[in-house]
Amino acid sequence: MLSTEIQESIKECVLCWLATVDSDGAPNVSTKEMFVSDGNDQILIANIASPNSTKNIESNNNVCVSFIDIFKQKGFKVKGTATIIGESAASYHSKLKLLQSLGGEGFR
Repeated sequence: MLSTEIQESIKECVLCWLATVDSDGAPNVSTKEMFVSDGNDQILIANIASPNSTKNIESNNNVCVSFIDIFKQKGFKVKGTATIIGESAASYHSKLKLLQSLGGEGFR
């Protein structure tokens, strides 16, 4: 569950860090620029040149996302499971629109 405070913080932050687990069980952290809360229980993160994150999620979907507002010196860490939403998914285009609101339609 994403509290209102977390959802507001996501709107204000410009970077987040997505931690995944690689095939050896080691942590892998990748910085992400395009992310948005989707309701009170999901964070959408754009897959832009993220082959390791994608591969890791496909084999182990446990993730952690952290973000911080550097001006407020306050951040959050959210743990959960990730799902890759491919172009064939029924929700793909509605989710894509949410992310494109941040970076424009040039990003698939």
